[in-house]
Order: sequence, then C-alpha cells, then structure tokens
Amino acid sequence: MSAITPATMFMISAGISTAGTIMQARAANAASREMTRRYEQEAKIAEFEGLQAELARRREVDQILANNRAVKGASGVGESRSFIAIQQDVRDVLDKDLANIRFNTNKIKTSYDQAIYNEKLNATYSNIGALVNASTTIVNGWQYHDMYRKAGEKTFGQKVIGFKNRIIRG
Repeated sequence: MSAITPATMFMISAGISTAGTIMQARAANAASREMTRRYEQEAKIAEFEGLQAELARRREVDQILANNRAVKGASGVGESRSFIAIQQDVRDVLDKDLANIRFNTNKIKTSYDQAIYNEKLNATYSNIGALVNASTTIVNGWQYHDMYRKAGEKTFGQKVIGFKNRIIRG
C-alpha cells in the first residue's frame, strides 16, 4: 500500500472540514429550535399572566360595585341617578383597564413572535452559510487535490472506489 499523497491529504482535510461545518450547522439548528421553544413558552406565559391580571381587575371592580350596593342599601336611598352614574363610571374604568391589559399583553406576545421569527430567520441563514462553506471547502480541496496530484496517480474518487472494492472482495 502506498503512502498518502499530499493530493489525498487535501481531500481528506476538505472532508473533515466539511463534516465539522455540517456538525456546527446541526448544533446551531438545535440551539435555534430550543430558543424558539422558549420564546413560544414565554409568549404563552405572558398571555396567561394577562388573563390573570384581567381576572384580578374584574374581581376588584366586582368588589367595588358590591360595596357601593351595600352602602346604598344601608343608607336606604333608592335607585338615584347619581348612584347609577357612579356604578357606570366604575364599569367604564374597568373597560379601559381591561383594554390596557390586553394591549400590554399583545405587545409582549408580539415581541416574542418577532423574536421567534428572527430566530427562525437566523437559523435559515446559518444553514445557507454552512452549506456554502461546506461546498467551497470541498471545491477547494478538490482543486488542491488536482493541483498536487502526480502524473499517472489515480484521482481520489478512483482510490475510494478501489479501496471499497478491495474491502468487498476481502
């Protein structure tokens, strides 16, 4: 068996570099999927917290309205226009508060949606970059292989096929 020539070493080096690039791309994809999962989870938590804040505010207002009715009943005053107006004002404030809570919740969810989109976009561009890097590494290795190949020496592909045939034949 002959010694490994520089031409063959360039092909082996290119193969190893390409494998490393592919492994880095896979690791980046795994990290991107994990970050996307975290952002999705955070968005769900933000939505849940928004619903909790709405419920808490509704309970506060219900308590205020109940207290107002209790005061009205204890004072013996009937259904006056001012009492109805006060109750309506409390309900109007509740509606504004709930709208603000929903707005803030949606703002937080939108920021997570943007982060998810950016993460997926980064993963796509990372994959494209890794593919280009792996391709150029192989092409460069092949060019070096051809440049350093001695006259009459078999190409790397012919060597691989010959090696495979020797293994099959035993």
